[in-house]
Amino acid sequence: MAKTFQESLIQFIVAMIIGWLIMFLVPANIFYQIYIPISFFGLFYVMALGAIGRGWPVAPPEGIWKPGMSKFVPGIYMTLLWAVLAIITMLIVTKGWPGIPLFPVLLNFGILLFMTTLWYALSWGAYPIAKKSGMVNLIGGAVIILVITGILWLLLANFKDTAWAGVPFDPKGLFQVDFMFGLAIWIIAWIQIFGLSMQNYPFYKLGEPVGQIVLTIVVVLLGYFSWTTTLNFMSPSVSFAAVAGSIIGWTLFHSVIFAYHPNAKYAQPVRGIYNLIIVAVMTAIWIPLLRCILQPVLAKATAAGLPFDISSVGVFYTLHVVAILLLVHNFFWLKAPLTPPAPPIGPEEIPQVQDPGPEDDKNVIKG
Repeated sequence: MAKTFQESLIQFIVAMIIGWLIMFLVPANIFYQIYIPISFFGLFYVMALGAIGRGWPVAPPEGIWKPGMSKFVPGIYMTLLWAVLAIITMLIVTKGWPGIPLFPVLLNFGILLFMTTLWYALSWGAYPIAKKSGMVNLIGGAVIILVITGILWLLLANFKDTAWAGVPFDPKGLFQVDFMFGLAIWIIAWIQIFGLSMQNYPFYKLGEPVGQIVLTIVVVLLGYFSWTTTLNFMSPSVSFAAVAGSIIGWTLFHSVIFAYHPNAKYAQPVRGIYNLIIVAVMTAIWIPLLRCILQPVLAKATAAGLPFDISSVGVFYTLHVVAILLLVHNFFWLKAPLTPPAPPIGPEEIPQVQDPGPEDDKNVIKG
């Protein structure tokens, strides 16, 4: 376990450094006005290919990769497929339906896509097709997510009080888009609190689909309460970007990258309680840390005339750069050259104490 944690820490620190360099060196207009909108589709497809589709068509466990083959095979092919799918889908959304501008309007569609992706993958566990093949889950899951996102766009998004009020692509839905954006991020935070840190405890005990339905209601209500309550004490960007964004980041990092260290030895709900303590502590550390290290990055964005503050830059760094780098490295590159990631453990499963040996690499790669 010590070796696994050390390698994960190295991986995380390297991703932080590379992520900072990307944000600092890439021209601000290209990074924020082109990459960030497209990265919402990147987040969607890294989850669709790596988690929902279980690595199909090239990465393990359901792709063509087998032990003994180079990790560059899934790494290169899956990364190219991921990038191509993200760009194609972006073009459909901007040039086809709903035909919205890439920046900044697409960010509002993108956050609904991100929320729906995590809701389907984590809250619903890809129900009702989870037991089908990786190919069926990838294609079927992607269709389900995109259709639901389109419906939510029509029902929720309203461009009132913006430059796009009343334009043909304005759905005139329930929520003004700035409010909707923050609400969606807080719902995502609760989806991941339950879906990752708590592993959907206790809702999975209710069975399918009752547990998923109840959990959906709970995360929406908690997301709405958190968003509206925090607005009484802090600015919108601090609420959704700094606080909720950091919670999203650290529920992901602690569960997927650090494999619940050191709490995997407990079953839920004890594991989940300890997980959330770590998430709370790391969130409290992460917010001021980013305010310090991202000042040069913020200065570049400000000089380019972009309307982002340090909280917004921080959430882009956390979720759109560091998280994507780590997930692509884990899912597609099998964490090369480090020890491949172990399969995720169930809520009541206690993993073996010892680190996997050389021969165990064949059994621990699950994407």
